[in-house]
Amino acid sequence: MLTRAVLSAMTALLFGSLTLGGVHAADELVKANLTACPSDKTVLGGVNACGKIWKLASGDAVIAKDGTTHVDLKGLVLNDASVGQFNGSPDGVDAVAVALVCGGTVVAQSDPVLLSKEGNAVVNAKLAVPQTCASPMVLVRERYEGKIGGWLAATK
Repeated sequence: MLTRAVLSAMTALLFGSLTLGGVHAADELVKANLTACPSDKTVLGGVNACGKIWKLASGDAVIAKDGTTHVDLKGLVLNDASVGQFNGSPDGVDAVAVALVCGGTVVAQSDPVLLSKEGNAVVNAKLAVPQTCASPMVLVRERYEGKIGGWLAATK
């Protein structure tokens, strides 16, 4: 027979503590799917778009109000015939950084995380989130030749 304490604990786990990536739903600042950069020169948060067309098999981003960040990327690769043999790969992009945009400006950014040759990466970071964040958005930025550059994927 289950005691009242055990039943209470089970109820809390079932209904009150469901999380994604360690973030409680009520604490989420951003929870959205990512879409790849279409190479249409769209500037987001003051960050230039990618120079080529990219595709993303799947990607999602969660940032909590306390800055706990989880971004999962699968298949972030070039989808641009103009790059020849490098099409279908990240080419020279060896890592990605996650940027939080509030009110149209990048306010926080993670350290770069390696991007596999298949375009896969998982970013777990703690960002310095401002107390208020109007219209939050997540950008996945490239590291190319050692420098953080344009965005390759974003939430919208």
